[in-house]
Amino acid sequence: MINKSNLVELAAALGGLPVYGCLPGSPADQAGVRYGDVLLAVDGHVTPSWDAYLAARQRSGASIRLRLFRDAREFEVDVVLNKGGFDQATLAATLGMLGNGPPMGDEPS
Repeated sequence: MINKSNLVELAAALGGLPVYGCLPGSPADQAGVRYGDVLLAVDGHVTPSWDAYLAARQRSGASIRLRLFRDAREFEVDVVLNKGGFDQATLAATLGMLGNGPPMGDEPS
């Protein structure tokens, strides 16, 4: 499994955001998003930065299509969001893009 510093470098090289993990049972977890993925786009809008992710996410609705990179290939997953509106903090934690490490547990070595 890729370590955090290599994940950050890979994400930067691909022009995306590193995914540090998902909250168990979250929409992203249920869609199969996991530690080590690189988020490339949301609903067709590229996500080279956190600001770009937020802008793309604000244009979306009850579900989002994520373009991810994993295991040397790109693929898309649909994430059906929980009812109750858009909560940036919860979404950020779910995708594991805030803070200095994985939101839960230790990073793989």
